[in-house]
Amino acid sequence: ARGRKRAVTPCALMRAEAADFELLRALGQVSYAVESSSERTLTWSGGEDGSVPDSFSVSGLGPSAGDAVMKLYAGKVVGWDDGTMSTSNAVPDVLLKEYVNAAAAPMADAEVTAYQKLYGDPNDSTIGQTWDGRVVGEAFDPKSVPVVPLIAFFASKPVTQGAESSLWTVQAWGPGGLQKLADYPSRRQPIYEQKWWPPVQRARDAGLGPRMRFVRNAAKGVLRSMEAIHRRGVAHGAIDASAFSMSTLNDADADDLEVRLMNFGFASSLTPETRMNDMRASAMVIAELAFSSLALNGPSAVTSSEALRRLFEDVFLLDEKAAREYFLEEPEFAAVVEFFEYRDRQGDGWRLLVDLWRGDGSAEDALARAEAVETPYD
Repeated sequence: ARGRKRAVTPCALMRAEAADFELLRALGQVSYAVESSSERTLTWSGGEDGSVPDSFSVSGLGPSAGDAVMKLYAGKVVGWDDGTMSTSNAVPDVLLKEYVNAAAAPMADAEVTAYQKLYGDPNDSTIGQTWDGRVVGEAFDPKSVPVVPLIAFFASKPVTQGAESSLWTVQAWGPGGLQKLADYPSRRQPIYEQKWWPPVQRARDAGLGPRMRFVRNAAKGVLRSMEAIHRRGVAHGAIDASAFSMSTLNDADADDLEVRLMNFGFASSLTPETRMNDMRASAMVIAELAFSSLALNGPSAVTSSEALRRLFEDVFLLDEKAAREYFLEEPEFAAVVEFFEYRDRQGDGWRLLVDLWRGDGSAEDALARAEAVETPYD
């Protein structure tokens, strides 16, 4: 139902009500066989009116606890009016996620708890006062953290009959809509009109130039997101290619690509073990991205994350030299070899990938090394 209008600026984790939003259309339903070590009654940490997380992917431990069910809706904000929302009745402002059963509730709780930590770092604000009382500096902007913004949460009656109530979260509708990194390798690219001026741009856009730039910027975006959440003490726990929202999937827009992490339903506090798990998962994401996107014949069973994991761990035994020698002999992966080796006389492109698979080092170090790996078209 349409609610009252309030002059309120949406911000991270605002307590909201169902009347603040209008559902435009259902986008689908997702169910997961979640795993938990014990049953418990959830007390929603966001307050007495409830809350819920963003979206999530599966990667858990422990005995099965049943199926968690989540429904997705495109929606509009109707209870807030700060002048930033779309005026069109057909254009969505937000993505609403309804957690409709008890099995999904702990995931909702984990997500909101993670966002509270991500948005609660006092070092993200430079606000201060001078000796004479003048306010200086800048307030924290949630959009500065490379995660999909979570702006509100609430509890309400379910859309369909069944449970007594549902938990909901409200996510900002990004510039890329529902585009995810997992969709990129197989996406059919529009015809690219190469720019003829300046001459350096012609060199950058020759051949695989735009695609290599996109893959490199996407890989850096993966590591940049991980560095940001790890620095704030949060481990994601379910890193895969579907957990990254993309502002674009077009090679031609590689220079403007924005990557944001989402799906915090398995998030937890950062520990040496959870950090290592995130790092190893990022290796699978980056390997599948590079091999599937740059292989001569495109994505295949051989370039899937699991197939590459078996190669690197079970066949190459995490030896970067063995991996490099193998792929050098495969014409299918000539562009992948070029991507990891250009201007890289010390072999750190391959070594970085193997170190990620080992879970060695920090996301901060990995990002710095990724920044140093160049392609012929940068």
